Amino acid sequence: MGNGTFHTTRWSLITRAGASEPATAARALGELCELYWLPLYAFARRQGRDDHAACDLVQSFCAELLEHGGLAGANANVGRFRNYLLGAFRHFVDNTQRSARAAKRGGAVTTWRWDDAAERYALAVRGEPDPRQAFERQWAMALLERAQQRLREEHATPSKQELLAALQPHLLGAHDRTGAADVALHLGSTEGAVRVALHRLRTRLRELIRDEVAQTVAEPGEIDDELRALQAALAAP
Repeated sequence: MGNGTFHTTRWSLITRAGASEPATAARALGELCELYWLPLYAFARRQGRDDHAACDLVQSFCAELLEHGGLAGANANVGRFRNYLLGAFRHFVDNTQRSARAAKRGGAVTTWRWDDAAERYALAVRGEPDPRQAFERQWAMALLERAQQRLREEHATPSKQELLAALQPHLLGAHDRTGAADVALHLGSTEGAVRVALHRLRTRLRELIRDEVAQTVAEPGEIDDELRALQAALAAP
């Protein structure tokens, strides 16, 4: 977003998923499922399904995307990608229930980390009783983690990794004067230099979060509304 260009990359992935070249479609769909399986899992759990049933449903959904070449009817004009994806998943679940058909884990799609799904769900979702709220909270956390991963990738050298690791706990929350002094002492730097570095990292993380949100909406004007919605999802008690 730094150059003023707007990219709807998640929608672009959907477009590529419909490509005639199978390898291109598989890579695009694999990335989508890797990014968003946990929010869908949280939704299924909050609908009353246990760990195995939720895993089977999400795995089956992702497998169907791969088998059939994408999400039929996907169109960026419908707006926010999270709304579209959840709608497609709900439709899939309804169809699965009606046909009593469920592909099992360990089939064609084996990319996702099922072993810790229940643990991650318990830590992340907290007490939201509503399936939609659980989905949106986990969606927000997945988006935030993606932005943080990109920040880590940008700071891949040992010296930058050490700085980022030291400042990581302060990137999203308040950073008091004592904390800055402690980090400076740990790094053998000055408090002023630490504060400058923290400001730059926070600024860059905000840019990356905004870019991640931009990739999931149809129009640039929707970015701020989506950011507010995701902040609300994270702040919900």
